Amino acid sequence: MLARDSSFEDDRELVDRCKKGEELAFEELVRKYQQTIFNLVYHNMGYTNDIEDISQKVFSKVYFSLPKFDNRRPFIPWLYRIALNQCYDELRRARRRKIHTFTELSLVDTDSIEKLMNQNDSQPGSDEDSKEMYALLRKTLDQLPAPQRTAILLRDIEYIAYNQMAEILQCTEQAARLKVFRARARLKELMEKALHRRGK
Repeated sequence: MLARDSSFEDDRELVDRCKKGEELAFEELVRKYQQTIFNLVYHNMGYTNDIEDISQKVFSKVYFSLPKFDNRRPFIPWLYRIALNQCYDELRRARRRKIHTFTELSLVDTDSIEKLMNQNDSQPGSDEDSKEMYALLRKTLDQLPAPQRTAILLRDIEYIAYNQMAEILQCTEQAARLKVFRARARLKELMEKALHRRGK
């Protein structure tokens, strides 16, 4: 889950201590956000083999970039930008696309999309239609451009507020809302076409 409840002051204190060379402070910062970065990498990459390695690369870049970080600004958006850029680099090198685990679509903010998280195609009790829908959605999500997948990831999987999305994506809050709406609309359009071709 997004570390959105983390205290800005706590982060600032940890970063200050890191800049002074306190290794224990950086270890604490890693422990605080390690699972968050693991989740982000997983949802971006769509495969599990390299999650730990990629996450380590992220924190390595954070460590060496901290001296240049403006500690008057929130830490979380800066951390997410580094992590997302690392994922994009990995995707370009591997020519892979991330896979999400949704089982239905909606343009409504998060109410219905929230129900789709953490689904599994081997989930006990899943019938054949559900498995077929799950597989189709994985394929459809794979067709989205990286920026649209990122918009859905940040808002609908990590539950990031729009003002923080704006920081991460380096755009206005209104532009962040528009990116999410367009991503959901494109996902829904692709899914409807796929279902139509299958005669559903």
